Amino acid sequence: MGADIRLGRIAGIEIRLQWSVVIIFLLITWSLATLQFTQVAGAGPTARWVAAVIASLLYFGGLLAHELGHALLATHKGLEVEGITLWVFGGVSKLKQEAEGPSDEFRIGVIGPLVSLGLGAVFAGVAVALGALGAPALAIAVAQWLALINALLGAFNLLPAFPLDGGRVLRAWLWRRSGDRALATRRAAAVGRAFGVALIAVGVFLFFAGAPINGLWFALIGWFLFGAARAEESHVLLSAALRDVRVGQVMTAHPVVLPADMTLEDYVNHAMTSRFTSFPVVDPQGRVVGLLTMRRVRAAMAHGEQRATVGQVAVPLAQVPVVSPYDTATQLLEKLQGSPDGRAFVFDDGRLVGIISPTDLQRMLDLAQLRPRQADR
Repeated sequence: MGADIRLGRIAGIEIRLQWSVVIIFLLITWSLATLQFTQVAGAGPTARWVAAVIASLLYFGGLLAHELGHALLATHKGLEVEGITLWVFGGVSKLKQEAEGPSDEFRIGVIGPLVSLGLGAVFAGVAVALGALGAPALAIAVAQWLALINALLGAFNLLPAFPLDGGRVLRAWLWRRSGDRALATRRAAAVGRAFGVALIAVGVFLFFAGAPINGLWFALIGWFLFGAARAEESHVLLSAALRDVRVGQVMTAHPVVLPADMTLEDYVNHAMTSRFTSFPVVDPQGRVVGLLTMRRVRAAMAHGEQRATVGQVAVPLAQVPVVSPYDTATQLLEKLQGSPDGRAFVFDDGRLVGIISPTDLQRMLDLAQLRPRQADR
């Protein structure tokens, strides 16, 4: 997320775009100005480029409206939305929680394509109205292109290829039929992977049939669908396996703490006799004030700060994820998202009782994957 461009907030939802969108914007604009709109009679080069820029902006506005449909409905259903990111393959609404039932899953999944299809109908109506009013042919061409592209976007997203919106609708239907969310996810993901393989095959055929650009796009979309379906399936199945695991079961209890006034030189001598690589840091009153990791120490000493104290180098407590021993493992993973050090403190009734390290996390994930799969109802 660090390389993303932050655009602001709409209805409290943060909007970002990846740098790849700038490239796609330029490609779409160039394609419209030099290919699509050259067929419009009486349109000069300057007018075509202006129309192309406007059409591209409205296209990405349609993508944003599509994702806002998902995000706003999810918020209405009580789900927390982390934000929306526009990227090379369109956009994604990142939800911090999953839908609680198949009905909500269906509604949240289908609303995006319906928004796109609705926009397609609106632009088609605008094109007809502009024609009736005798508007310039180039303005009508822009409206017609936007009608077509939004209709195609809506139709494509309704394909039952998980994790596309249509694939989520398929999963909702399978979930309702079986009552088992994990099983529905596996079946929907299998369909998504099949679509991905089919698109890759089509792309290879087109590439060698004399349409290399189209073939490359089909192959890239197929590759994306295949990988996304596998990743989403793994995430959902892992979450199901972790839902009964508590932080207290996987944490390292009674962690060794370091005084904030210890120098880094003294820390190195201390660490030679310890199997741990991260330590809570406490002030003279015994209050936890930060987290010291080997990575932080190495960076500080590389800058000649051997005489610095661990309190000066440690990550401040406010930047360290804090969980309870009674939190679920899925809640732990949510709080660790975006944590640069990959560690969390475990507090119980205001008292430090444990620490979660990457080693603890890996052991938890390995064991979770060995547990028998249970129905996620």
